[in-house]
Amino acid sequence: MPLYDFSHLTVDRTISPHDTMIVPGREDQYFQLGHRALELVQFSANLCDKPHYPHILDFGCSYARVLRWLRPQHHYAHFTACDLDPEAIAFCAKHWGATPVLSSPDLTNVKFDQKFDLIWVGSVLTHLDKPQWLKTLDFLIDSLAECGVIIFTVQGRFFASALANRQPYIADDVDKAALLAEFKKEGFAYQNYFNRHDLDYGISLTSPQWLTAQIEKRTNVILRTYIEESWGMQDVVVLYKTEDYFADVLGS
Repeated sequence: MPLYDFSHLTVDRTISPHDTMIVPGREDQYFQLGHRALELVQFSANLCDKPHYPHILDFGCSYARVLRWLRPQHHYAHFTACDLDPEAIAFCAKHWGATPVLSSPDLTNVKFDQKFDLIWVGSVLTHLDKPQWLKTLDFLIDSLAECGVIIFTVQGRFFASALANRQPYIADDVDKAALLAEFKKEGFAYQNYFNRHDLDYGISLTSPQWLTAQIEKRTNVILRTYIEESWGMQDVVVLYKTEDYFADVLGS
């Protein structure tokens, strides 16, 4: 069920011919995920008492699956679109007025001109191995302004259950058995895509227990909520940044 009524918004539905996230004949699903992301952003604003998000980063923006929805609701905001694909960030800049920033597998090469009040990270951590997953989380926290909010998605118990139940057309290009065995043993699992030998890029699974343990080690963020199966098949995590809020009582 919809969380909020955004029927009053005029959403630019321009599609790039290079957008691989949209499947012909299933355009509704593409736009529904963007709409759902906007609902989750509004939910985070209510949850974290944030009436405005003046500076917004769409990290892993692709071709504006989410940005196209955020822009009309947050028309006053300055948007930054960051992605590994230069054509994607150029598309976001042209149609939605976002500042384009080219990402890199080495995040030390990614520089922003300001800190952000909101960072949306949809289906990015879901493709990273453990070292890169943790580096990316720290990079995002560092890119966040004080009292800012990060919303990111992960693949947890629901996605793992779909694999275990042999649901078709899901993760067919990774070693599913190895992925599930590692997930059961460690609470985190990663397998590279069979056809991506050029870099580490594949599918990761994170259990709620493993994820919260990583958040507990970072004393400058509050875990506001973890919601299973709330963005398609993915779980959603909302973090609120405040420096020196927690003492290092668990040992980082």
